[in-house]
Amino acid sequence: MSNSRNIKCTCQTVNVCCCSMQKPIKSCNCRPKKICCCECVIVNPPELGGIQAQLAVAREVYLDDGQAVVFDKILHNPNRDINYDAVTGRFSLRKRGTYLINWDVAVEGSYYRPFVRFSLRVKNAIIGSSTLPVTVGQLSGTSLLTVKETPIELSLINDTDDTVQLSRFTPVANITITKISSASGC
Repeated sequence: MSNSRNIKCTCQTVNVCCCSMQKPIKSCNCRPKKICCCECVIVNPPELGGIQAQLAVAREVYLDDGQAVVFDKILHNPNRDINYDAVTGRFSLRKRGTYLINWDVAVEGSYYRPFVRFSLRVKNAIIGSSTLPVTVGQLSGTSLLTVKETPIELSLINDTDDTVQLSRFTPVANITITKISSASGC
């Protein structure tokens, strides 16, 4: 069957070639009220990209409740869609998609609490926390964040409801933010 432009195609009930990994080269209207793709090619999936930051030496040994960890080294940042503000400790995600965030923090104590908790804060909301049931040691956490509206800022904060003493050993903290998928599709 062909249309007025003599493009041959075999239409299907479902538009199977328009998934996130494939793109139609041309489309046709050979059957009314049905969508079909005549020729499809597989396009490359988006590459993983992200940022890796580290707090090698704590400038402030004590971190107040709600205060962000300020990283002093950017170890890897090939992705221009993720920016870091070294004054505020905030990461800015400028593209829609899903991000995997891993972090760890070494601590040496808390004044009044028998535990230590660090969390990821986005728009004044906590999206992921990690609690150490003692006040000395290293805690780590992982979160998935789907960004639908950009830009969005996030930071790793002390969420203990108390002042926490950071470790004197290096590195004190690490964070990796990896973009694992784009929010685009057919």
